[in-house]
Amino acid sequence: MRFGGEVRTPYADVTHVVAGPGGLRLGTRGGSFVFRRDEFVEPGAHHELARELERRIAALPGGPAQLERMARLDALAARPGRTPVSAAVTALCVLVFGLQLVSPLYETDGFFSAILVRLGEPWRIVTANFLHASSGHLALNGVGLAMLGAFAERSLGSRGVGPVLAFAGLGAMAASYAAGYEHALGASGLVAGLAGALLWLELREPEAVPVIWRLPRRLFVGVVALDTVVLSGVSGIAHAAHAGGFAAGVLAAAAVGPRLRAAGRPRPGLALLNALALLAALLAGVAWVRGVQRPDPSALARRGEALLAQPDVSPDFLNNEAWRIAISGSAGPDALETARRMAERAAQETEWSAPEVIDTLAEIHFLAGRADLACELAEVAIGLAPGEPYYREQLQRFLGARAPGDRPGAPGPLEPGPLVPRPAPDRPPPSPGVRV
Repeated sequence: MRFGGEVRTPYADVTHVVAGPGGLRLGTRGGSFVFRRDEFVEPGAHHELARELERRIAALPGGPAQLERMARLDALAARPGRTPVSAAVTALCVLVFGLQLVSPLYETDGFFSAILVRLGEPWRIVTANFLHASSGHLALNGVGLAMLGAFAERSLGSRGVGPVLAFAGLGAMAASYAAGYEHALGASGLVAGLAGALLWLELREPEAVPVIWRLPRRLFVGVVALDTVVLSGVSGIAHAAHAGGFAAGVLAAAAVGPRLRAAGRPRPGLALLNALALLAALLAGVAWVRGVQRPDPSALARRGEALLAQPDVSPDFLNNEAWRIAISGSAGPDALETARRMAERAAQETEWSAPEVIDTLAEIHFLAGRADLACELAEVAIGLAPGEPYYREQLQRFLGARAPGDRPGAPGPLEPGPLVPRPAPDRPPPSPGVRV
């Protein structure tokens, strides 16, 4: 029965039958079904039903070949359920989040930005897939990677799931680039790619997947549809990245799916794809960590000049980049001048109403030896946020009552506005934006 109506399935469409202690699981080309043991009147009747189904299938013209395929699925399901690729990707997300806790620079130098990729920072296409905005963000994506990854890796094999994840990540970031996202991060694109791959397997290659690894089709499709509808109304989510990852996962599964493997066709390119994906990840990781460990004020200034030439850069992005140049510790006059122009443009675009932007400009003037201007700007910031002690402590520093390098603690949260406050005065903040 299904939604009040009977479902009649030809014996030729049965893909797999498994009778176990809990009942009987039946896989067909139209879906998968579970019959609990307590639904049968006679004890052990579910085992007898499985044997009867196999007898009737054996009597069909193509029955022996069908039973042989089912036997292969039995053997496949009996293999140890190791999923090293999915486990490694999930663990990598956790490791990267640990680095983010050590220093926000890891997020600053790794999040996806269409503008920064266009300006010559391609490693962000890779690193953004492993960064997360919070522990809750990581937990949601980690559960999705572990669960869906296990299903996909068992069906496609470790060599098959690697390209799915790689193309899902590329698809998510390509869609983010097309959407012009200024700030995006998270593994949801990878999770969406795994969901797309599993949906492809369920709809197009159900006979190649053991029934115990299959998700109920209508439930699976319903959850994907519901997730899409619910999330479409939530702000701060990279919907384009989800769609790009899902589409890429479908295409990758179609290319490396088990039907090709079952047909015995050679797939020499699969190992090459995995090797290329691993190499790209390693190169991106090296570029990312090197940028964090050895920041180059001159390079930051060159990037700042390029950002100033762009008409569509948000003021918070300009402010954050200017702040990073200012606190780099070795910015020369030219770099500070670039930072000043960035901060002034951010201040003008926010109509001089954001104290954190004005503070950035004050910091730059102070570092450039213009303490009088820094004090004037600090007074303005105090007027905009009179209850925040950070700006008063900055003024004391600019006046000489604090050591020049004794930057005060981070300012507290501000009322919602066009910018977000910096999490720490001695570290560059992440730009606000969407989460993948």
